Amino acid sequence: MLFETSPGRRRLFRTGDNYDTARAGAKVAPAREDIPSEYAALLDWYRDWSQDSVEDKIKHDPLLALRGSGKELWADEHADEYVRRLREGWE
Repeated sequence: MLFETSPGRRRLFRTGDNYDTARAGAKVAPAREDIPSEYAALLDWYRDWSQDSVEDKIKHDPLLALRGSGKELWADEHADEYVRRLREGWE
């Protein structure tokens, strides 16, 4: 099953992705016996890849861990005012 990450972009479904609850329990990968044996390794890869939930990936992402850092810099002023103040000395 494919998961739409943004308009026009899709990837394989992963545990933790949002989905229509009417599809709960639906098949997300073919049964091993339903595919040619040379593709069995792909099923193993998908199982391993999708076991880690999206939340776990986000929780351990070093860039996403920075979310919210520095917010005290402009806590007392609007973001536009903060940027305007920073640019005052630019020529």
